[in-house]
Amino acid sequence: MNPLWFVLALLAYFGVLIALSFYRRRADSGTDYFLGGRTMPAWMLAMAFAASWYGGNSALISIDAANEQGMGSWWVLGGPTVIAVVALIFIGPIIRRIGVLSQDGVMNMRYGRLTGTLLSLVMGIYMVVWGASQMVALGKFFAAFFGINFVLAVLIGIVVAIFYATIGGFRAVVLTETIQFGLLLLGLLITLVGALILSGGFEPVMERATTERPDDYFNLFAGFTPNIAFVVSFALAFLIEGAAWQRMQAGRTPRDARKTASYALSYFIPLYFLVVAAGIASIGVFPTVPENGVVATLAGERFWPIFGVLVFIGIAAAIMSTICTTLNLSSLYMTELYTKIKRNRVSDKQKVRVGMIGTLIASVLGFLIAIRLPEALILLGLASEILAAGMFFPMILGLFWRRANQKGAVAGIIAGSGFTIYGFLVELGLPLPYFWPNDGPTRIFIGLGLSLIFYVAVSLMTKPDPERSDRFMHQSRKGTDESAEQIVRDHDAADDAAYEARNGRNGTGTGVTGTSGPGASAAGTTASGTDPGRD
Repeated sequence: MNPLWFVLALLAYFGVLIALSFYRRRADSGTDYFLGGRTMPAWMLAMAFAASWYGGNSALISIDAANEQGMGSWWVLGGPTVIAVVALIFIGPIIRRIGVLSQDGVMNMRYGRLTGTLLSLVMGIYMVVWGASQMVALGKFFAAFFGINFVLAVLIGIVVAIFYATIGGFRAVVLTETIQFGLLLLGLLITLVGALILSGGFEPVMERATTERPDDYFNLFAGFTPNIAFVVSFALAFLIEGAAWQRMQAGRTPRDARKTASYALSYFIPLYFLVVAAGIASIGVFPTVPENGVVATLAGERFWPIFGVLVFIGIAAAIMSTICTTLNLSSLYMTELYTKIKRNRVSDKQKVRVGMIGTLIASVLGFLIAIRLPEALILLGLASEILAAGMFFPMILGLFWRRANQKGAVAGIIAGSGFTIYGFLVELGLPLPYFWPNDGPTRIFIGLGLSLIFYVAVSLMTKPDPERSDRFMHQSRKGTDESAEQIVRDHDAADDAAYEARNGRNGTGTGVTGTSGPGASAAGTTASGTDPGRD
């Protein structure tokens, strides 16, 4: 097919995205920029949720895997996603009721400032690596259609993503993701029907499956054990990753948070079975997965131009959707870190500017990782291991276990994430020593084990903080946005007083203002709803 078709379609699509980025123009506050002012309806948040998690990378990986593994390939991404979303239906209202802007704020409220800082660091790394996996998928997809260099293909996609993600913030991301979700669904339906027609119908597909595929090709549970590392790392990471919590926190009420997760589940289940069906249908066309993948080969070489273009835009839209989500969230965590390092009051306007700069930094880092390790599934797995191993137990058990404290959380994060980040550096090719099998199952289970042991042991061996724990538990069950703000102010005042007493000074140069009343504290909160002047 003439590449001009795809170039024109891509230009038209990018034009729509850029126009949407100017919808209601710029975000004026941190809540507007990062959570859309908490005005988005649950159904739209759920579609954005599905579009960001179910990236084009997911579709490409799932269809190729289904061609080879059959129904069991559902466990590579479908199973972990469904497990995580079911869990979010139950804990989504808790997340929303906590009432603060980001996961950094949640950890600040539950444990203390240091834990929130570590979370921002780990989450920022996770988002950058996750974004890099999508950049790899986008680069290979564009390169297959346009016949251009992989690096150039990645750069083209990143430039447009940066432009509209920085201009509109979360609202622009949600609006574009809603449209992208519809385009993805249309593209996948065309892929399924087209593959089935080109295969000659159901009978040729069944014949080839019987003669050329394993006996358990249509057994859903056959893929569970071979894909156990993906099931564990993806399910745990998806449950706590920033895009999911951002959607929960962006709901108007705790009930809307549950609705968002429920709607998302109703989208995810058919979506993942749809791509598995498309992959199975393609075996009548491709005895083995072609070099450029099933979808790119079908759309670029086998479909009529109009259908090929629709499939191309649907997949490209989904990949762009996920890239923009990772950029938006990476900038959020960088903003958290900046306001703490700066140690002075940061206005809402400054937060938005810092968020835009953070988006650019995340793009550059993701690009460098993508060209260093251009394997999308490997990068996605590594990102999930880093997040799940370090953050799962401090974040999820912290919602229910009162005895846990900041020292235990810090120890668990450092032990789990530290181990998996070390393994990630080994995977990138750094000449670091290691004595364990540096594969996915080994890394995730050792990392999780280390995190749990250190989290529980250090919490039990050190002094608890019952006042902070009890107040957090009450807020997460019965609190309001207003009570969350009061808790943040009280913790700010206590931490500022402790810093002043410990250092014997206040005022200029220390970030401690000498005042801690509600008015002073509220005037200078970070993106997490916490005072940047605290230690």
